[in-house]
Amino acid sequence: MSFHGTARDWFSSAWMANNGWIGTEMVKTFSRPLSQQQNLNRAGPIRKPGLDLLEKDEVKARRPSMWNIVSYNDDFTPMDFVEFVLKRVFHLSTLDALALTLVVHTKGKGIAGTYTSEVAEQKQCEVLLMAKVEEHPLRVEVERV
Repeated sequence: MSFHGTARDWFSSAWMANNGWIGTEMVKTFSRPLSQQQNLNRAGPIRKPGLDLLEKDEVKARRPSMWNIVSYNDDFTPMDFVEFVLKRVFHLSTLDALALTLVVHTKGKGIAGTYTSEVAEQKQCEVLLMAKVEEHPLRVEVERV
């Protein structure tokens, strides 16, 4: 017997079917919480393909890849401007900015900082914009560590 409707409708129809008497099966059914009640018409658990719980493989978080911001030497950009950019964009102290400016001047290039990809690209854009506004041909590249 299959019944579609609310529990109250089922109870009313069962009450009438038993001439007003409550059967033992009805007492057993309503003595358990609804989540524990069993459908006697169902033969076994319903298996639907693709709906089983999947075991999750543990995904370990990886550290993001890091990128160097490399400043290159040129004969036209003043050292004062390079020092100013290093202090303003990369938050270096005056002594560290001066030291890095001298490294770039003597060795041809120097690493201004190491950041994640997005941060490195943003800082590169800031430096290039500052250089463009001041009309300096400063070259700054982002390279993978």
